Amino acid sequence: MLKRREVLAAGIALPMAAQAASAKQLRPRVPLIGAWSLIDAMTVHKDGRTSPWDDLVRPYNGLIVYEPNGMMSVQIASARSALPEGGDFTKLPVAQQLAYLQSYYAYYGRYAFDRMQSVVTHFVVSSLDPTEIGVAYRRQVKLAGDVVTLTTIPGATDTSGNHNVLSWRRV
Repeated sequence: MLKRREVLAAGIALPMAAQAASAKQLRPRVPLIGAWSLIDAMTVHKDGRTSPWDDLVRPYNGLIVYEPNGMMSVQIASARSALPEGGDFTKLPVAQQLAYLQSYYAYYGRYAFDRMQSVVTHFVVSSLDPTEIGVAYRRQVKLAGDVVTLTTIPGATDTSGNHNVLSWRRV
């Protein structure tokens, strides 16, 4: 025979479990959701040779974030010296400001994940590079444990025949 305490507990727990299951069904699981730290970035040339990113000075770091609401952002920065103490970036000569800005890359926008093709598309809303606004970047996705590798789809946005491969570790 059930005790009154057990009946009351079941009366509270069952509706809560049903509500959690219902919320899970409404929000399809996207394995990219979360924050990822950059561990490697390279260019694969059309002749097959690979090279580390030429435009970033090692060490570099980066973060890509995929939110459950369909928003994403990415930031990548290469090594650079800190401003002198009390230094004001806005008062640096333009050439020096540009050197700092060229060592940093960022954009944000919406994303869509195609599970069947294992492709994520980034729809750029705003970027440090204004020519990227409105661009859709498609990336092949490969998940292995806590590492995701995003590979630009050759020819999708780069007509040189080269493509990039970036590996990220879940934070």
